[in-house]
Order: sequence, then structure tokens, then C-alpha cells
Amino acid sequence: MTITIFRVDEAGDNIGNRPEEDIQLFNDTTNVNDINAFVNDYEISNTTGIGNNQAAEQDLGDHQDLGPVEQMYIVRGFITMRDQSSIGTQGENPIIARMKVWDEGTKTSDNFKHGRFGIQIDDLKVYDVIPVGSDATPPANDNQIGLLWRGITWKMEYDEKPFRSVFEIQFIVDKGDDQ
Repeated sequence: MTITIFRVDEAGDNIGNRPEEDIQLFNDTTNVNDINAFVNDYEISNTTGIGNNQAAEQDLGDHQDLGPVEQMYIVRGFITMRDQSSIGTQGENPIIARMKVWDEGTKTSDNFKHGRFGIQIDDLKVYDVIPVGSDATPPANDNQIGLLWRGITWKMEYDEKPFRSVFEIQFIVDKGDDQ
């Protein structure tokens, strides 16, 4: 199972034309003794709005299906070789540094108002999210979509050798109010 998370900036950007700092590939190797990123599990959660409406269309109560409300992606895994000094180099692990930049950076752009992140899952492609920006055809209001970076949580493990960092990244699919 390979999962790729990527970030876009400009109209026309896609996973194929992004620089290395805008792409993170997970599970592309099994080598935990080098600097690598792995996903243990992921969740895709869809929620439907249920309204308590006094004018509901149903005879049996006042609850009404309001349709899909939110889709959330949660990606859990770990990054190996967190402690760069243990392999003779100084500084931050480049994968952790990338995640920090993404976490602190802008989550949308002028071209991607509904999120500038995408995900590709090799064993569940129906749930891939490829950001569509404002230059899309047909008109952008009909099909803009993206992942909004909700946040990342880190847990540093010291009992594993080599030291590793466990993470959980959360995204929300945003199709905007115009969908």
C-alpha cells in the first residue's frame, strides 16, 4: 500500500509537476533503518447531516436527511531515523521538516480556494482526491475540490531503535458552498 500526499500552488499543478518539497510518499520501501515514512493505517469517514426539522418530509418524525456534510481523511504512521545525529548528520529529519512547513503554511491559495492538498491511495483509488482549482473546465464553481490540512499530531518514541516519530495527519474534503 503506497499513499502519496501532495500540495499544489498554481493553476495547472498536479502531482507530476510538483517539486520534492511538495510531495510525500509513504510506504515506498520497507527499510526502517533509513529516513523513511510509513503509514500504518488510514481512515476515510463520511458523514451525513441529519436535521431536526419541524417541517420534515417524513411522516414518522421530524428528522430529515440533509445529504453529505463532510468527508474526513486521517492518516496514521511513523517516520524513522528522527534523530539525524545518530547517522552522522546534523539537523532536522527532512520529512518531519516538510510536515512542519505544511502544517504552518497556508491551507488554501488564490487558485485553490477549497484546499491545496491531494491524496493518492494505490489500493483504494476511488477515494483519491486530486485538487481542482479555479482554472478548471467546466467552470470552476462546478467542480472545485481539495483537501484542507486540518492538522498533524506528533508522538516521539524513545523506546524504538532507531528513534521514530509517530504521526496522525487529518484532512477535510472541501467542495465549498457552491457544490
